[in-house]
Amino acid sequence: MTERDWRRFAVGAEVTGTVSAIPRPGAIGIFVDLDGAPGFVDVLSLPRQVGAWPSVGVTTTFEVLTRGPRQIRLWPLDPRFRSGPFGNGVPEHEWLARKARYPEGAVLTAEVSDAYVSDGSYVVRYEGGWSFLEGDGEPPEVGARADYEVVRHLDRTRRTLLRPAGT
Repeated sequence: MTERDWRRFAVGAEVTGTVSAIPRPGAIGIFVDLDGAPGFVDVLSLPRQVGAWPSVGVTTTFEVLTRGPRQIRLWPLDPRFRSGPFGNGVPEHEWLARKARYPEGAVLTAEVSDAYVSDGSYVVRYEGGWSFLEGDGEPPEVGARADYEVVRHLDRTRRTLLRPAGT
């Protein structure tokens, strides 16, 4: 991906793409052409019934979940093409409480719960939530605790974006 693509496909961005391939219907997910950049929607984000999946050639909107040098992971914003609700399983009252407790710019302490050596990304959990962080090298060890700053709240998927405090 070019530097321009990297900025264009920031985590949380809303993007439009066209379904380009469904390699094994019901098994792995769908590939999406994002104006030349490769996107992918995991089978777990799609409806259980393969017939409800968007077909090749369908253009729709997605939220960028994660991005790597070879692929951008997506979540369908059209409810017809999702396995679950917009809220990612977080009830509205919990989401509003989380946003009030951790406003943008707040610093919180979180613990690494999952780490992915393949791309350096990792998941942190904190009281009332969790966040996926992109990596750029060796991820921190599972169990490591550190301070993180709240960057942004994504209301559609009810996710909170964090970054290591002080960066």
